[in-house]
Amino acid sequence: MACKDDDAVAIAAEVADLFYHTLVAIAHHNVDIRAVYQKLQERRR
Repeated sequence: MACKDDDAVAIAAEVADLFYHTLVAIAHHNVDIRAVYQKLQERRR
């Protein structure tokens, strides 16, 4: 994992992969991105 190596470029690449696959998954399952934002807002409280 890139974080253990403290490699900013590799971390950015891994996070990009994570974001991409997450967006593909929520699109495939018809999850509204606003529902995700709502869950994040709830966790801030």
